[in-house]
Amino acid sequence: MSELFAEKLDLSEFAEVGMEQWREAARATLKGRPLEKLVTRTPDGLPVEPIYQRDSFHALAGAENDPGVFPYVRGARTSAAWKIVAPGENFVPSGCVAVEADQIHEEGGTAVQEVADAWTRGVQILREALERGESVDAAARSICFVFAAGGEFFVTLAKLRAARYGWARIVTSCGGSEEAARMIIHARTARWQQSSLDPHTNMLRSTASAYAAILGGCDSLEVSPYDEVFREPDEFSRRIALNTQLILRDECHGEAVLDPAGGSWFVETLTADIARAAWEEFQKSEDADTSAAADAQRKALSTRRRVMVGVNQYANPLEKESVSTRDTSSQRLAGAFEKLRSTARAYVKDRGGAPSIFLLNMGPVKQHKARADFVRGFLEPGGFEVIYPSGFSSIADAVQAARKAGALAAVLCSTDDTYSELVPAVLEEMKGAMPVILAGYPPDHVETFRSAGIADFIHLKADCGAFLATWQQKLGVSK
Repeated sequence: MSELFAEKLDLSEFAEVGMEQWREAARATLKGRPLEKLVTRTPDGLPVEPIYQRDSFHALAGAENDPGVFPYVRGARTSAAWKIVAPGENFVPSGCVAVEADQIHEEGGTAVQEVADAWTRGVQILREALERGESVDAAARSICFVFAAGGEFFVTLAKLRAARYGWARIVTSCGGSEEAARMIIHARTARWQQSSLDPHTNMLRSTASAYAAILGGCDSLEVSPYDEVFREPDEFSRRIALNTQLILRDECHGEAVLDPAGGSWFVETLTADIARAAWEEFQKSEDADTSAAADAQRKALSTRRRVMVGVNQYANPLEKESVSTRDTSSQRLAGAFEKLRSTARAYVKDRGGAPSIFLLNMGPVKQHKARADFVRGFLEPGGFEVIYPSGFSSIADAVQAARKAGALAAVLCSTDDTYSELVPAVLEEMKGAMPVILAGYPPDHVETFRSAGIADFIHLKADCGAFLATWQQKLGVSK
């Protein structure tokens, strides 16, 4: 194997590219929009830059230390192994008490709030131990912190690294030893990110979340069965949950490398940002406001700034309804979309068929396909059956086909350039038989089209969840 890397690669054929060249290329791609458009945000509002460099990142003090060395940013142990915990198995080491900070995440809270809550409750245990005459070291060693492995991969990874750092500083500041300041972390894949819709995708979510926790240096890990949010897990789902960890350990070699993300300019920066924001939250003498954080995350899902496969995007219209014996939808991120789909299924049982919307695809494929595909993906998460015909050359034929299909509404799909001609003609031909929605949002014509009779607009910036709920009600799907 070493022979493969004996010869140094000659990269001279590739010209060096500086940041200014990258900025120029980025500006060209953005077509005049500011580079700040490339900066995304974590649920905590922490910035994630599109690119990191050696001279532009920041890291916590001690992050350069090896794993197992105080302040344990890179891990509390000198081994990458972790304890595999089966679903429902006791995870708390003998003589320890669990600080279940993961409940903050399960309520919709953020990584910063979760870490701050863990530190706050940990300090409370230290104080109570000191009042009983116990040592800081003994008290610190008796705590097992439980964190959620959530849907944001790098946030989960960095969260565990930041939590260890802060706890190490807290314990030593209280007079404890560096050895006792090693944080014991148990991670659980989060229920908050699971859904009863297309439930087998929960396996993929849990796998990614579990791997993030492993790379973040958890001491033990429990992968939740994919079906536990809507029924009592069966033997198959429990086995899959356990096997997920075995595959990550034995086939993905998760035990082979300590802190593989360490030194990454992005990961070190995110770790430091979470730690500093959590410290500010920790210093407040008030409980975390998880409701506001949860609402913000639900809004991101509703507007599709956050994607859940099978929930708000890429819904499977042929999916069979999961037999549910538990209703925890109100406690999870996907709850609103689960309600939409449940409402549509009730309509099917009552009427004998799904609520359908007809696409008035006008012109050749290249004229309507992009918007027709977008509209189908936009409507199907609401349980609507989308009737997707080939393109029409005649408005009369298109409207007649929509009426014959028995659709509840129609969506006109074409280009902005053709809408000035198509909209009045389609509305005239439809004669109020069903609402007509427009695919797109031509800013110069929105009010004109609305006044002419266009009922609504489907476009990139539309709030998908709110739109679907509104139109379920307007079309009599919901009561």
